[in-house]
Amino acid sequence: MIPDINLLPKIEKGEASLNIAFYVVGIVSLITLGLLIWTFFSAKSEIASTTPERDSLFAARDGLQTELASYQTLSQGSLEESVAFVERVSYPVSPIIIETRNLLPEYTYLRSYAFSELGVQVVVDFETLKAVSNYVSELQRSPYFSDVQVGTISNFDINPAGEEANEALLFEEVPRYNVEIMLVIDQFYIVAGGEEQ
Repeated sequence: MIPDINLLPKIEKGEASLNIAFYVVGIVSLITLGLLIWTFFSAKSEIASTTPERDSLFAARDGLQTELASYQTLSQGSLEESVAFVERVSYPVSPIIIETRNLLPEYTYLRSYAFSELGVQVVVDFETLKAVSNYVSELQRSPYFSDVQVGTISNFDINPAGEEANEALLFEEVPRYNVEIMLVIDQFYIVAGGEEQ
């Protein structure tokens, strides 16, 4: 019998599959490493781009905190000032408000009051300038006020949106006038009780 002698080394199939596994693990590791490097640099660039925004937000926060602190100190002073104002101003305001409303002509609107130590500033909307002069003359005749001073007179913008208005619309709308009037209160009349005496 002839002996079977094989001088070639035996090739095992397990080594080939082991090499493929090493290649796959290496490729996955390289892809993971690449993703980690890309994530690192994108996060670094994002941090670099948001740093100035963060600094501006911190500066705004610090400014708002100092503004809040100043308002808190002002509010304490304003409370003391309010008490002092109430102690200095010793006239009733209800008769003054009633008087200014009773003297209003038709189709007018009393917008606001601002009381001070010596008087009250009213803002009124009128339809005509004649109504303004009538109201001022009525206020001058009132015993509640020693002086009437007309401040600013401004008219409303008929077309506030800036759109082109047709001629019919311009003639249909009547401009209204916004008037600021300072009324100096007659302290003696108010102290004496006004119309209640």
